[in-house]
This record gives sequence, structure tokens and C-alpha cells, in this order.
Amino acid sequence: MVHSNTEPHWKVWQKFVFRFLFLFLGFYLLNYELVFAFLALKAFDKLSSIYGIFEKPLHGRDGHFYHTGYDPKLHQNLPADNHFGLVFYLTAIIVFLVISIIWSIKNKRKQNYTKLYYWFRVYIRYMVALIMLGYGIDKLIPVQMAYPDITELLKPMGDQDLFSVLWNAVGVAPGYEIFTGTCEIIGSLLLLFPRTYIFGALFMCTVLCNVVALNIFYNISVKLYSSLLLVCVMLLMVPFAKTAIQFLFYGKSVSLDEKKYQLAGPWKRYASIVLCIVLVGGTIAANIFNDYKTYHRRLAYKKHQKLYQVDWFVAKDTIQPVLSDTLRWKRFAFVYKNSAVIYNMQDSAVFYDYDTDSLKNIYTLHDNPDSAKWDRFHYSYPQKNKFELTGKWKGVDVHLMMEEISIDSMKLVKEKIVFLQD
Repeated sequence: MVHSNTEPHWKVWQKFVFRFLFLFLGFYLLNYELVFAFLALKAFDKLSSIYGIFEKPLHGRDGHFYHTGYDPKLHQNLPADNHFGLVFYLTAIIVFLVISIIWSIKNKRKQNYTKLYYWFRVYIRYMVALIMLGYGIDKLIPVQMAYPDITELLKPMGDQDLFSVLWNAVGVAPGYEIFTGTCEIIGSLLLLFPRTYIFGALFMCTVLCNVVALNIFYNISVKLYSSLLLVCVMLLMVPFAKTAIQFLFYGKSVSLDEKKYQLAGPWKRYASIVLCIVLVGGTIAANIFNDYKTYHRRLAYKKHQKLYQVDWFVAKDTIQPVLSDTLRWKRFAFVYKNSAVIYNMQDSAVFYDYDTDSLKNIYTLHDNPDSAKWDRFHYSYPQKNKFELTGKWKGVDVHLMMEEISIDSMKLVKEKIVFLQD
């Protein structure tokens, strides 16, 4: 394909929009890289202190201009769907608009940014691909939305927030999670190659539209991140918008060919190829390794989970339990390693850590650092599926007999996919 040497002349507004998006989206993606780097280094808790350097100027600007109520003493210093993120990105928009105006004045004779736009789209392609590869693998090896534990299975739907409803709904159907992860991986891989990235952008746009809708309507706290990722993908398709309209709505024969640029010198090209292979391969390998460990750790936790129904609870008296009773238990569950849950007569869950002394058959429940307030029980298994506890609970001598309930017997857990439903 022979390309014309005539350089297109961009309109003033086109050049201004490009300058702003180049600055703002580039800044946004750099922030995303920073977050992922700290996650990879397992130092995410330190990220807030880095963004803390903007705390005072942003707090002052919010007090004078935005009035969002941002308070560094109450709100976390991370640019997400929060007060800090709103003030942070509002300020970024203003700063980059000012820089774009100055840039436009300084470079008013510039005809176009065709070459810079090309390389910026290459950067966006690889950044979005790397980000979505991570999310896709997290779903392909279903760890992002984990299968709900006992406490989630027993929680009434009306007591769950929208986040939990979505997470649990996807978690109980790992096949759907694997399917969505596969779509994200396919879209990411398509973005990596020049011959397939346009279709990959269309495919990823569909995927991200669904992600953004779920994040908005189920109140997931990454609305801003996912929306800006969608903007990045849409930017990849802008040069072909007119061509797509002519093909889809007017039935015209069109070409998706575009002018391509190459790095000067073979060593730069080879170095860029090696860098891409390392980044993509490293992202895939690291995510598979970490997700595989997480998946098998959760499987081990799942095997450890046990749920007991209290048959009888003997305390200082033998009166029948009533709903207002704050002493007696209704259910007891071992959830994760060293984590237990007690359900009272109103079915409210109270979480405890526990320690086991297998030599003396002692369970110690605690939810505070004061060991004097910990509750200790002698445990035994008098019959199959029976669990007995004797000890002090809230300062009262108690004796409990419980029967194990099979978690697999729950309808939601045992239900299989069927195609014929009469």
C-alpha cells in the first residue's frame, strides 16, 4: 500500500483536544502503572503516603473552589472513587487544560500530531492490554469473584450491599466468570498486534462497556478507572470512525489501512520487541502464578469450612431461648483458618479469631487484644457430626451440643447447570 506524503492539516480544536487527551490520559495511565507496581511489590499500603504529598494543596483548593468536603483526616489519599480522587482529577483537568492552552499558543503553526498520535495509541494499546490481561487472568482462574463463604451464603440478600450482591452472584457461577475473563484476555491479545488491534479495540470496547455499567449500577468503587480505560479504547478507534460509519451505514467499500511509523535503527526495533515480550510474558506469568496460589489457598479454606446448628445451649438456666436472648447461639461456623463466626438468636454474625490447643482440646475465641477477656472452651466430638463445647461465654458457664450441617446440601451450592427446564 502506497501512502501519500501529504500531511493532513488538523483543525485548531482537533489539535487542542489531542493535546489535552495526550496529557490527561497519559497522566492517568502513569497513575495506573504506579498502582500496579506497588501491588506487584506488595507495598500498596505505602502508596497512600506518596499521594499524601498532594494532601495540603488539594485540601486548600477544595476548600476554596470545589467544596466536595475532602478532609485528609477522614479520607484516604488514593485517586479512586473517593473524595481525594475527585479533587485530584478535577485539579489535573484544570492543570492540563492550562498547559494545553499554553502548548497551543506556543505551537500554533503546528499542522498536526499524526506521528505523536500514532505512538500514543501504541502506548495506549499496550497499557490497556496489560491491565486487562491481569483482570482477565483473575477471572479465568476464578479468584477475582471468589465463591462465597459460609457467612455470605447465610446472609439475607436484603442485608447485602450492591457490591456483595454482584460479587456473590458471579462467584457462585464460576463458568460465567471464566467466560468474561476469556473475553478480556482475547481482547487484550488482539490489541497487541497491528493487524488485529482495530477489531481488538471494538471487542474491548464492548467488554469495557459492560464492565463500566456493572461498576456504576452495582456501586463498585472503580467506576473512574474503568471509565477512563473505556475512553482510552475509544480513542484508538477515533481515526477509523468515519470509515466505520461509511461501511456500516452506507455500505461503501472502505480500507482500514493507516500510515505506520517505525523506530529509527534496527536495535531500537529489536529492543522494543524484547521489551514488549518481557512485559506481556511477565504480566501473564506473574498473574497466573499468583492466581494459582490464591485459588488453591481458597480451596484449602473451603475444605476447612464447617457449619454447625446448635441443638442445645445450657447456661445458668434452662429456659427456652427467645429472639431477644443475647447469650445463646443459633449457629457456629469455622470459616477460614483461625476465623470463626457465631450467629446469635437474631442470626446476626459476630466474627472471632480462634486458637487451638489440640493437646488439651481447647478452643480460644477472641476479638480483642486483652487475653483476660478471651473465651476458652473444651471441645469434643461425642458422635459423628456432633460437636460439643464446654466453657465460659461472657462470664457464664455454658455447655453446647451442635450438629454439623453439610454446606454442599444448600440448594445454591448443589444446583447444576441444566438446559431442559420444564
